[in-house]
This record gives sequence, C-alpha cells and structure tokens, in this order.
Amino acid sequence: MAVATTSDFDATFFIDEVIEEAFAMIGGEPELGNDGITARRSLNLLLTDWQNRGVLLWGTDIKSTVLTENVAEYTLEDETVDVLNGYIRLSSNSNDFQMNRMSYEEYEAITNKATAGRPTQFATLKGRDNMKVYVFPVPDAADTYTFRQYRMKRLKDVNRSALENADVPFRFLPCLTVGLAYYLSLKRPNVPTERISMLQAHYESLLGTALEADKERVSLFISPRLRIV
Repeated sequence: MAVATTSDFDATFFIDEVIEEAFAMIGGEPELGNDGITARRSLNLLLTDWQNRGVLLWGTDIKSTVLTENVAEYTLEDETVDVLNGYIRLSSNSNDFQMNRMSYEEYEAITNKATAGRPTQFATLKGRDNMKVYVFPVPDAADTYTFRQYRMKRLKDVNRSALENADVPFRFLPCLTVGLAYYLSLKRPNVPTERISMLQAHYESLLGTALEADKERVSLFISPRLRIV
C-alpha cells in the first residue's frame, strides 16, 4: 500500500474550503448567495475572540521603538494588541536589559515622573485604536535607548480572496472550522438547538486542546515581589 509523501494539506486548505466544510457540519438548508460574505465576517470575529482568550504564539513578535531624551510617552503601532515583555537596548554596546512592568495606576502614582536615567520600568495604556507605553525613568542623554517589546499583534484579516489561507497554523484548523460552523449555526434559520449545542461543545473542546498545545514548553519559576512599607 502506497504511503502519502506530503504533509502540507493546509497549504491549499483555503478560506472557501473552510467555509464549505463549516456549512457541511451545520447541514440543513442549501447555502444562500450571501453565505460567503457572512462566513468571512464570522471568521474575523472568531479570530478576534481567540486573541481575547490568551497569547497565540504565532501572533507574537518583537518590535522596536527608539526612545527620545526626556520623553516618557510613546504610541505603539496600531496592530499591537498587548506588550508581554519589555527590554531596553543600549546603542553603545547593543546590550539588552529586561524591564519591570507596572500597572498604569502605579505609573501615575510616581511623584517625579521626570526623573532621568536608563528606563527600567514600563506601563501600558490601551486606547480604542492603539496602545501607549510609558517608560520610567525617562531616557537621559547617557546613551540612545531602544524599547524592544515582545508583543501580541493582530492576526491578518479574512478578506474576499478565495485562494487565501487563514492566518493560523495547521494545528488550529479543526477548531477554526468547527468554530465557524458554530458561529454560522447561530445565524442560520432552522438549525436544531441540539446541533448548535453540539457544535459549541466540540468547538470549545478543540480550541482548549489547541491553546494548551500552543504553550511554550519551559519551566515556570515564581518569585514574590516584596514591598517594605
């Protein structure tokens, strides 16, 4: 018996095939003319929900922001969802120093925010369209500092192109497809409640398994931060 020689079906598992498979899982009435449009809209909402649930490793990267002397506030790129860790790089020797993250309330509680030096802490503030970061101390003139942020970024949109792949790794295709079927079942008339509940349970199970498998395989060490009052 011949054995398959390829392992890249996801390379040609385009958005339209995800949609077709999702509708097959729902069953019932024939597809309507605008089903492709509403399915793509649901896929974008689905991917947005994933980013609210946790860190998607393929949706992270490192971005750099050159800091300005005596300036504490910076607006990050629009596609930045959150900053997971921050590092200061010195231009003089390219050394990186990890920064401590504080809450925005803690930053506002600092009495003298104009204190200058090498930034060692940062706080973030999420706005409607973008995120701002505040560094402390403010950069001094001793060196040129670059704020390197390990961040979550927005996933790429699902648009109207039929020959496109979703911005997800192959491991997430099962939960993407079942999740789309569940979302569509909520909008499609005459879908039995039992089938909707089955699709929801199956989707949540697949997504939970995929998110668990997508975690970094490193040991966790917790150190308490002691504060003397």
